This record gives sequence, C-alpha cells and structure tokens, in this order.
Amino acid sequence: MMLRCRRTCALVTAAIWIAGCGPDAPRGTTTADAAGPVAEQAAPMPDLRTTLVAYRWQLETATDASGQSIGALFPGPENQLGVEFDDTQLGVIGGCNRLSVGYQLLEPAQLQLGPGRSTMMACPPPLADADAALAKFLTGTLQAEITGETGAPMLRLAAVDGTALNFNGQPTPETRFGGPGTRAFLEVSPEPCGPPAPSSRPCLMVRDRHFDEQGLPSGTPGEWRTLPQGIEGYAPAAGEQHVVRVKRFETPGVAGGEPAVHFVFDMIVETRTIQ
Repeated sequence: MMLRCRRTCALVTAAIWIAGCGPDAPRGTTTADAAGPVAEQAAPMPDLRTTLVAYRWQLETATDASGQSIGALFPGPENQLGVEFDDTQLGVIGGCNRLSVGYQLLEPAQLQLGPGRSTMMACPPPLADADAALAKFLTGTLQAEITGETGAPMLRLAAVDGTALNFNGQPTPETRFGGPGTRAFLEVSPEPCGPPAPSSRPCLMVRDRHFDEQGLPSGTPGEWRTLPQGIEGYAPAAGEQHVVRVKRFETPGVAGGEPAVHFVFDMIVETRTIQ
C-alpha cells in the first residue's frame, strides 16, 4: 500500500462584535395591589455573552426583509450551517470554508461585527453560495435576542435591512463536560477496529501524534490503540487516512473507577490518500 501525503491545515481566526421599567404604582397601594397576585418568577436567563459561548447555534430558518426564505443558506442536509462564539470571536460551522468574525457586545443586545477572515478552499456552487450569503449577513450591527428555556435556547440575529436568522442552541462540549478540555492530535488508522463496540460512532484504531508551535510534526508517535467509542463529530473517509485535532475531556468514573475519556473532533490537520 502506497501512501501519498497532502497536508491540509486550517486555522480559524474569528472577530465579531456582539453584544424595564414599568409605571409606578398609585400612591397608597403596594406593587402587589397594583399588579395583582405576585406570580412565581422563572429562573433568570444567563447574560447574553455567557449564553452565546455556552452553545453551538445551528441555523433553523432564514428570511429576507419580505419574509421569504433564503435558500442559499441551506445547501443540503450534510452541510447545516451554524455559528459558535468565544469571548471575542464568532466562527461559522458547517460550511465549506471556515469563516470567523470579531464581535463586540453593545447595548441593548447588539453585536457589532468586525472584519471577517476565511480560508480560501475552492467549493462547489451550493457551498460557495452558502459561504457568501452568510459572510454578507455577518457584517455591521446585528440585533441579538435569546428566547426559550435554559438548556434549550433559541438565538435570533436580525440585520438592519430586515434579514433575520434563527438558530437552535446545542450545548458545547465544554458545557456538557464541565470544563475546557485539552487539545490533542490523533492519527486514525484505515485498518478496521475489531471487535467493534455497539456505539453510534465507529470504533477506531488511533495513536497519539505531536506537533510543535509551527505546526510541524515532533516527537515519536504513540502506540496504536483501540478507541471503542470513536471520536464525536468525526467519521473516517474511504481511501483516506487522517491526523485530526481533537479536544479531550475527562469525566469521573462510576463508583470510584477510572475516569471516562471523551474525544471531540475539531479539525483534520493531515490527509493521506491511500492507493
């Protein structure tokens, strides 16, 4: 088996700027008298920035100023667009290229967006059109509104021209596992993993890889080992061998046992075509 190696590295830099008083009761009455019985208050939603960072936002609907759906933003079931945030940057997920935009939170609940950056891969028309449409939307100032319950929020971003995008929030791995995790690199073998364990993700054969600050391979690869639960968000491709960047999370073991380790896919950093 001959291997031909082509290296693809994509670094995403993102920069996007995001971000009641009722009438007084009549004199001589209490607030309860004026407003009726005091209803039990729901738990307050976390602040906007905290909520934005805690979830990945999958695009559900997109309409223009006349209320018509923006079809270009839905290139197909295998490429569902979305956005994710850190404290200062917004990144697009699900597209062909990796777009990132800086943001700043303004009052009241506005995102002020900075210049965007994108990788420059050639993409087929549906994906290229989706990238272009979302990049066009993520400019200027957007109104941001969080609705729904804690744990299942919805995000609405609206532009001044009337275009509005609605997103469904899904907890990030950091939210689910209760911490930031650690970065790691795994080489995935094209050889089958056996015997496979029952799982929604394929069992994989992997070994640890190491890279220096310049992104060059360093050190000696680790020993091949079985990863029965696979890598969340990653599926091997026929005829290709990958080195992937992942986030590694640990959760406490059951009844004092060994901690459980979870790997979440971040990006492919190296591809070898197998002939």
